[in-house]
Amino acid sequence: MPSRIGKEEGLVVHTQPWSRITPRTCLWPLTGTLIATFGLSIGLTFRSYRHCYAGTCGEWLFPLQARLHVVVWYVWLSVTVTFLAIRAFHPQMQKTLARPIFHRKLPVIKRNLTFGACLMISWILALYAVIVGIWWHRLRDYFVDRSIAGGIQHGGTTLAAVALTGHWCDVTMAYTLFVLVIIHASLYVSWVSLINSLAEQAKTIIPVLNPTYLYHETWPGNDSPLGVWRASLIFTGLFAVIVMLAIAITTLPQLRRKHFNLFYFTHLFSVLMVIVICLHASTMFYCTAPGLAMWCLDWSMRLRELKMILPGSISTFGKGWYIITVPIPRTRLAGCSCRSPLAHFFIHHGDSSRREVHPFTTITHLATADVTTEPESPEISIQFLFRKAGTPNSPQKPPRRFARLSALFSRPSKNAKKGIEWTEKLASSLDPAIERDFVSSGRQEHGLQASSDLALRLEGPYFSPADPSRYHAVVCLVAGTGVSGAIAIAGAFRALQRSRVTNVPAPSIHERLGPRWQTCTIAWSVRENDYTDLPFLEPSADLTVQVCLTGPGRPRQNIQDIMNETRSKIGPDASIWTYISGPKGFIENAKTICKAMPHVDIFAADWEV
Repeated sequence: MPSRIGKEEGLVVHTQPWSRITPRTCLWPLTGTLIATFGLSIGLTFRSYRHCYAGTCGEWLFPLQARLHVVVWYVWLSVTVTFLAIRAFHPQMQKTLARPIFHRKLPVIKRNLTFGACLMISWILALYAVIVGIWWHRLRDYFVDRSIAGGIQHGGTTLAAVALTGHWCDVTMAYTLFVLVIIHASLYVSWVSLINSLAEQAKTIIPVLNPTYLYHETWPGNDSPLGVWRASLIFTGLFAVIVMLAIAITTLPQLRRKHFNLFYFTHLFSVLMVIVICLHASTMFYCTAPGLAMWCLDWSMRLRELKMILPGSISTFGKGWYIITVPIPRTRLAGCSCRSPLAHFFIHHGDSSRREVHPFTTITHLATADVTTEPESPEISIQFLFRKAGTPNSPQKPPRRFARLSALFSRPSKNAKKGIEWTEKLASSLDPAIERDFVSSGRQEHGLQASSDLALRLEGPYFSPADPSRYHAVVCLVAGTGVSGAIAIAGAFRALQRSRVTNVPAPSIHERLGPRWQTCTIAWSVRENDYTDLPFLEPSADLTVQVCLTGPGRPRQNIQDIMNETRSKIGPDASIWTYISGPKGFIENAKTICKAMPHVDIFAADWEV
């Protein structure tokens, strides 16, 4: 790969044509998966008439409709993926689609209705309409005719509606799937109530356990293995409803924030639910095959990275602030554009917890670290900043509600201390003597403090879609530990400043737009008792750092003044990119102020799920 070498004060900088995206977001695996799973699915619709594994196989009874169902779904999915891929590489398109239609937020979800949301909702409704056109008349004729032939005058249309909502579920995920499953189950229950009101003889015509077939085609009217297997329809459906209910409950913000591990591991059961629901109806497998294949590919990549133990170190800056330094294989950045300064990793520390894996935003600008590290080195060093929760003498205790269930999913290792939060366990890896020495001596010679060894497993990097070099000014409004992302952004800006001196293009700069980025302002809001002097926030030419100490009797950060000051520096028509990170209330307040200003784009690191 071509490279250019520049030197400044003994620093070797090798640049590369950053034109590719990370393997995790690469379209080639997704494209290959869609092609392979479509071939598998359409092929199985021709073979399943002899070998069907599900409780209900639509291709047995409705082969034409089943194949049209598969074709329509994969065409719809391919068009959607293509559109999202184009959107990912066109910021102006992203901005247009993110523009709200109404300034008033929608009730319940508390979100603005954007042009992109309207477009996607219309696209989904069009898919549902096509599915109705494919299935409804055939399903209604099938179930109504069978019911009337058996002497049952009512209920056939209800069964057709049950089957239709089932096919809607084939192509739906997330909260909409939960709603459709409830409707699907409610229609089935209403049909069962109708059947139970009929005479005993009528009950032996269409079986309750699987009304797709006749009584003599499924258990208990048919004791063959196939008949018994068809009767599993109701049980696989019931299992899926229970799992989806658990997922929906743990998604509630009040529960998710206090018991993240319960939320995380409960959601892992969604994969088991998808597998079970594929045994419920064969068309579900044909439609979920791309997602299952990509899930397997993703987890194979994640486990491959997590199995590698990396030797790191931990040191302190005092006031409960700690820094982790760990070398990662350079191959982690292979084929990566690294244009975004924001990247996060999932960290696993076995001595703190066997099961917990936590996301951390690195304070290292990976592109700069890559080009400033010797080309022969197989590793690059990255850092993470964190502050332990609670205090050493009064560890935080989880609320009683759900506490035991949450602890089941966050069981500590044998060497871990009990009853304390994960970050406290991680911080306890530092030799207490080193921390006492740092506090007693009051040292501020950062970078010279002693450290303790640490064994970690890292998964990543995962890059956030951000390119501040497209803007004239960048403002980082951060609070507490949200400063990590701002430090990485400052690293990108310093790389730009250095490139202007050496005439070597910085890897974070959008070459087609040129070096627009003129100023960078970091406004850090932090409690006075928690503040410590971080060496990463040293100001320089056009890099301004403002620290607002908060607490009892102290005013909060004036975001409006910060934005107005930036606007006065660059002019009324220049573009501003605002990075916001911190507690939820801080983020919402900053977003409200920034949205009211012209020529301001916002990136909020709110980690909403």
